[in-house]
Amino acid sequence: MSPLNNAEKQARHRKKEELQRFAEQCFREAQLGAFQHGAKAPAMLAQIKHMADLPSGWTDEDYTQALERIQQLRMDLIDPGNDLDNDVHDARGSFEEWGKAPDKGKHRKETQKAIEDTRNLASHLISAVELTALSNGERAAALLEALRHVGRSLANERPLRRSDANTVCLATLPAQYKRPDWFAESFAKYIAFRVGTEEGKNDLGQKLLNYDFGM
Repeated sequence: MSPLNNAEKQARHRKKEELQRFAEQCFREAQLGAFQHGAKAPAMLAQIKHMADLPSGWTDEDYTQALERIQQLRMDLIDPGNDLDNDVHDARGSFEEWGKAPDKGKHRKETQKAIEDTRNLASHLISAVELTALSNGERAAALLEALRHVGRSLANERPLRRSDANTVCLATLPAQYKRPDWFAESFAKYIAFRVGTEEGKNDLGQKLLNYDFGM
């Protein structure tokens, strides 16, 4: 690769400055919703700034990936959704049980405490992950083992209510484990929402149909 001339160097410098300004803007916007993420918020905010620090000799691909990652983190922080709350409500059957509860106030407090306790556990797990020197792939392996551990208990729980969290844990288990009747529909919906596009869903569906178990 030939050395860059002054004009090219200046263009790269301006492009990197634009990325840093974009990261600063996203950082400020993300701070507004960061409190909802508890212990993991500081690490997510730090990642926004870190992604703007491009490596020496960065390429257009590095630049594009940094832009995408910064925007992803920004959206995660300002629009966190209610996945954890929803999973707790679903697993407890909160809305169904609320209608039957003789003491509605007590039921509401118990549910809120369950959500807070679950959020605290999630924060502890995330903190433990952040403290390790393992690679992201190794962290993923450890967390998947934890999902399998919970999944084995869920597989023997009766009755077992449908939730995204229960579905994903059950999905980590080998074929000898029985799943509830709602599992296939719940797992398909979970994957479809995350794949997003019709093209992506069709591609995934075709690969499932064509999977060779003899491989």
